[in-house]
Amino acid sequence: MCFLAVFRLRRVIDSYNFARILQELGFFIDVRGSVVEARRDRAMDRVLIDRDRVEVETNNYGEECLKDYGYIVKWFIEHGTKPEVVYFADPYIYGYEKKRGKLKKLLKELSLETEEIYSGLCG
Repeated sequence: MCFLAVFRLRRVIDSYNFARILQELGFFIDVRGSVVEARRDRAMDRVLIDRDRVEVETNNYGEECLKDYGYIVKWFIEHGTKPEVVYFADPYIYGYEKKRGKLKKLLKELSLETEEIYSGLCG
């Protein structure tokens, strides 16, 4: 997979609710416990849901990916889950933070090991 986004939500979400989001985007869905696999044309998304933590991996870049991502974030906000998100583009993690150290704290809460390199984090 090429792109990964990790969300931490204020409310727990189950795999069937997330599958419904992807179906609304036109994906064909396969749910296996806490893993949701979605396919549309050549794009394939794999979503791992662990209570209030959601990992979204996709091999799709470009405009469609950004539209899908925007729709997912809007759905989370509209349903009161108040998502916090970290984007991963291997092997670097880019984050914009209003308050210094907030991203590092979030990564620690998500149980991700990182090292700071050139005032950035590398996982």
